[in-house]
Amino acid sequence: MSHFPLISAVHAALRAVATDTTPATLDQLDKALADLPLTEVTDGAEQSVRLALEMIGHARDHELFRAVQEMQEQVTAMLSQGPRTPVHSHPAMRAVVQTLSLCYAGGKDWDTDSAYYRAWDRAMHAGTYMVRAVSGFLYAEAEFTPRKVRQRAEEFSAAARRAIAYHARDLARTALVMTAYDYGLFIIGTRTSGREPHTWTRRIGSDTFQFEVTPPDLHRAAPAGRLIVTSYKTGQRVHDLALSTDPKRGNAVADALFLI
Repeated sequence: MSHFPLISAVHAALRAVATDTTPATLDQLDKALADLPLTEVTDGAEQSVRLALEMIGHARDHELFRAVQEMQEQVTAMLSQGPRTPVHSHPAMRAVVQTLSLCYAGGKDWDTDSAYYRAWDRAMHAGTYMVRAVSGFLYAEAEFTPRKVRQRAEEFSAAARRAIAYHARDLARTALVMTAYDYGLFIIGTRTSGREPHTWTRRIGSDTFQFEVTPPDLHRAAPAGRLIVTSYKTGQRVHDLALSTDPKRGNAVADALFLI
């Protein structure tokens, strides 16, 4: 039996969750992982799959999904009704503050230098901007047009949903790599956040590599920074490349760092 289609299904489900984190895409990931046969894998891989499934279930049922939906509905109603005071008791403001408080609650369980905290921190920042946007709209400040408020709402919603599933997604990636390795497949793993900022790791074949983006360095002819790739197996650098100043290429690196 070829396990490649099953592994590909998990890859596709992970991409769907990363693109749009919802209970539906988490359901898709849960089903894809649950379809992996565990009779041919090590105990470690089996435990990894079961832990990922447990965390996916917790994420899918997170109350923040409902809070985000409520916030979106209240913001839509606010924009149709127009500015009015008092601001602090407006249903849209209460919904935004409630959503933001759940983001703070989600982040408090993690060390501030962990990738999981950084995901919640991005949601908290987006929520703080959303509070300002709702306040500005209700006070009829010219800067806060309906379009700008909708944009802030979309950014906050996306960041909050992404934070909900960040831990589960990370565990699912680990489970995917471990099971694929036990199936005898050549591994090209997904990105996993590293121990330091601006780093990530990736399993390729039988080795794991660390990728590090360094700050701009004019003295080393790297005005956009460098990408350094180090092998965990040998401890040696296998690549040390100057990043392109082309904005499109720079955006790809920035997107990678944001997603992890």
